Amino acid sequence: MCLLAALGLYVPRLILILLWFVNAPFVLGPFSGTPLPAFVAPLIGLVMLPTTTLGYCWASASYGGISSFSGLLIVGIGLLIDLGLIGGGRGIARR
Repeated sequence: MCLLAALGLYVPRLILILLWFVNAPFVLGPFSGTPLPAFVAPLIGLVMLPTTTLGYCWASASYGGISSFSGLLIVGIGLLIDLGLIGGGRGIARR
């Protein structure tokens, strides 16, 4: 069980880092219009919500961002996964 939790926490971060090195425009492109420098928003996403950041990059590359239903759905699923991974430890600690 601990191994699955560790994989759930580290695999999205590893994928995001590898994508950043291999295909930087895929990761930096969706965040180019923000007032922050281009690398800051994905870096914050890498630390805080990596699956949501991956979903947002994928939605921007494939579906034109979150303006379409498909893109919004992908980002929403990523957010639910991230919130489930973050909050999952509290339920186990209460038992």
